Amino acid sequence: MTVTIAIIVGLIISGIIIYGILNPYALKPKKGIEYEDLVNRTQERIAKANGALIEQFSLKNQSDDNADFYKDAEFVNKECTSLDDFIINDQINSFDLRKLADLNGIQLQIAQGWHALLIEMLQELDAKGWDRRVSCIKEKYASLRFYTRCEYNDPIFMILEHYEYKSEQVCETCGEKGEMRHNSGWDYIACQLHYTENRGKVTVEDSGFTHNGTFYPWNDIKDAVFEDADYYKKYRFLKIALKKTNVQHPGWSDNTLYVSRHVIGFGNFLNHLPKQLQSLDYTYIKNFEQAAFCEVCGYKAVYFEECECCEKRTWLAYLKEFNDNDSNEERIRHLKYSQMNWTKKEGEKYEMLNNNYSKNPDYTILYTEEELNKSYKDEEDELYNG
Repeated sequence: MTVTIAIIVGLIISGIIIYGILNPYALKPKKGIEYEDLVNRTQERIAKANGALIEQFSLKNQSDDNADFYKDAEFVNKECTSLDDFIINDQINSFDLRKLADLNGIQLQIAQGWHALLIEMLQELDAKGWDRRVSCIKEKYASLRFYTRCEYNDPIFMILEHYEYKSEQVCETCGEKGEMRHNSGWDYIACQLHYTENRGKVTVEDSGFTHNGTFYPWNDIKDAVFEDADYYKKYRFLKIALKKTNVQHPGWSDNTLYVSRHVIGFGNFLNHLPKQLQSLDYTYIKNFEQAAFCEVCGYKAVYFEECECCEKRTWLAYLKEFNDNDSNEERIRHLKYSQMNWTKKEGEKYEMLNNNYSKNPDYTILYTEEELNKSYKDEEDELYNG
């Protein structure tokens, strides 16, 4: 009986070992296996959004073949084969980051724009005696996450917390100053340039429309339906079924096009849709019939109590939600703050370059140069103290 039990136990252990070899992620801690699920969820959201620069949010490493990836690269740790020998100095670059991830058996799941930030963080960690062990480097909830052994509120923990917060002000694509963006169903950090590009654009012609560079004839639309209403009862997407055109999504293709309500030109596009689509809510489209000038940015882009250009809600919409003080003094204060925010994030600069909307000739700037400079300084102080 004892021999029989020993044989059975041996078979079970052997089976577990074989399963672990064939399924290397199956027996790892949860933090070590989040990559594939994270990629799948992100790709699904990005595919739905159908944004203009999908590739900038790719979470995969640039190559699965380390030999080819590193072949012609020049970096400090090129010959390093052990974490104990991994060098952290002011000369390391993006290849060193990838090498650090490889040596830890993980993926580097952040975009290029955060590489300089991560290098800066590694240098601070090194000064505190960090052992180079890390179980995950990724973006999560639009901030940098770096999982390593540390105690709550010890020096390592405080550094990680500081850079998690700091990453929320750095564009994931280029590394310039950015802010959290919420369009298209997921959160990410982008500067105004890359946010504007990611919003995408739809323009209309007599024979059809162009969405993010691809032309679709009006007569190719089979049906359309609004989907996914938000808190304000505004739909986030228009789902269009096409008769012939095959739409490429990350990982698959079909005859369905998703147009985000955040896309530039959305209001005008709705007003040009064919009038005989069975599932389309034309009553909802009536909210977009007339565009008005925005008091914040000054462009003729206000539809359904929200500006399509600067994406600020109107003063009346603000009052409805918060039941705030409806005085002219409070209105001016609110608009002044919104105008300064539009200027600081360079919204005017990129709208002037793209010329998507017409400008109100009577547009009035409500803030002074002194107030704007003070606002810049307050932001810098907040970032520094954070």
